[in-house]
Amino acid sequence: MAIIDFFVDALTGPEITFSAMFLRIFISMIAGFILGIERKVHLQNAGLRTHILICMSSCLMMIISLYIPQVSQHRLQNAGDPTRIAAQIVSGIGFLGGGAILRHGLNIKGLNSAATVWAAAGIGMAIGCGMAWIGIIVAVLCVICMVVFAKLESVYFPAEHAKQLELIFRNDSIDFKLLKKNLLSYGLIIMNVDFTRDIEKQKTKVIYTVKTSDNLDIIGLTEGLKNIGNIEKVKLTD
Repeated sequence: MAIIDFFVDALTGPEITFSAMFLRIFISMIAGFILGIERKVHLQNAGLRTHILICMSSCLMMIISLYIPQVSQHRLQNAGDPTRIAAQIVSGIGFLGGGAILRHGLNIKGLNSAATVWAAAGIGMAIGCGMAWIGIIVAVLCVICMVVFAKLESVYFPAEHAKQLELIFRNDSIDFKLLKKNLLSYGLIIMNVDFTRDIEKQKTKVIYTVKTSDNLDIIGLTEGLKNIGNIEKVKLTD
């Protein structure tokens, strides 16, 4: 019962102690992990690490906003609101983080970098307001998140990048079930397919939008496609 009371006080109590800070940061990390896994399973660009970093750093900033009035009652009376600069940091850092997000072909780059910028702002704010230990802990958790979960994503979600696979065949005898099976055997995840038939030239063009890893064996894939039809062209682009 005492343990339950401790967790309830740490998570919902008005006093911001070190144990309350750590527990809330840890819970936010788990929440971000759950949300990130759901998005990653559905092949969205904002995945595991992005959600963890944003959820954890947002929790840290909220803790800061609760902690500063708790330790600065005399400053509130004599020097105005000490949280006003922190509020400007939270607003301004969004522009810097947004600049790190770029669209490259079918892919969006820089989401993790933007989330890291957001986390760095929270860590700096924590250290600046006297929460050095919790700031260091969050920094370590962020590094663990970027390193460990990057390996986890590469193992369980290797098909990371969206690409277009263009195939041109010179005949009509194309076994599309076998074609799909062949593509899936190389780890490609099919997102969309466009089919074009040129009657005059007797050519069939199939364009797949796929998710694939960077180490795709394109030579092996091309050789495998020769058994499906009289293939004339294989083109893979971002």
